[in-house]
Amino acid sequence: MKKVLLASLAFVAMIIVGCGGGAEKLSAPEIVKVVMDTASVTITWKPDTTVANSADFKGYNVYALTDSSALLVEDGEDLSKINTDAIEDTFYTVTGLSKDSIWYIQVRTVNTDDKVGTYNTDVPFVAASPRPEFIKTVYLEWFNGDTTNCAIHFSTGEVKKRVDISTTWGDMWIDHDTYGSVDSVWFQSAYKADTTAGYRDTKLKNEGQFGFDDKWQAPATITLRVEPIKQGDLVFAKTKEGNYVKVHVDSLYLNTTGSYGWAKVTYAYQNVVNFPYLIGRR
Repeated sequence: MKKVLLASLAFVAMIIVGCGGGAEKLSAPEIVKVVMDTASVTITWKPDTTVANSADFKGYNVYALTDSSALLVEDGEDLSKINTDAIEDTFYTVTGLSKDSIWYIQVRTVNTDDKVGTYNTDVPFVAASPRPEFIKTVYLEWFNGDTTNCAIHFSTGEVKKRVDISTTWGDMWIDHDTYGSVDSVWFQSAYKADTTAGYRDTKLKNEGQFGFDDKWQAPATITLRVEPIKQGDLVFAKTKEGNYVKVHVDSLYLNTTGSYGWAKVTYAYQNVVNFPYLIGRR
């Protein structure tokens, strides 16, 4: 009888140990930086040293979906990860994302059993979208609209004459005039080419002397149709459709004697309407 009892106790103990085994599911880190480029989005997260030093820690998984609610599940086992193997770094670049969608990106921790923990409750995900970037040389308008390449259409990067601005083409043109001995250059909304024709009404705001990457979010209010510019200025625009644009005046040249000049600009165009992020959180 005693042998039977001992054997039974040993069997029960074996079941308890087997059921209680396995690596612990670990908490998710917090995403602290997002950088949107022309065809990719890079996220950086802050590791929890306790989690990263755990014997159960293996790495991280990254997820990118257009439906944010799908990411708010406690158990992430059914989510499709972007990465092939667990990520050991604290950053990851997500490629192959459409520029026409907002993507919600999330990171979770993976344990040594390849099981993922829940999402970070402080920052469950970040919203991002790749955006096209253009470098253009646009010539100043001098001769009542006949100057070639003074007007620009943001979504395509195409430049034409001011007289080519219409209800379907053109967002902005660059004008010049001389008041006394002072030369003045400014961005003009396409609307100003002919306010009676219903041209595309671009709004503008000059933020002042900033580098292209210094500001990643468009200002809350953009209302002007005319903004004076200088070399080094950073100007935000919003198209008729609601697309945000960030324009940096890289260089500006004037030759008033020959009635000639140009501005070299770098600009980012956000494909997603009413989405004000153009570079990412630096």
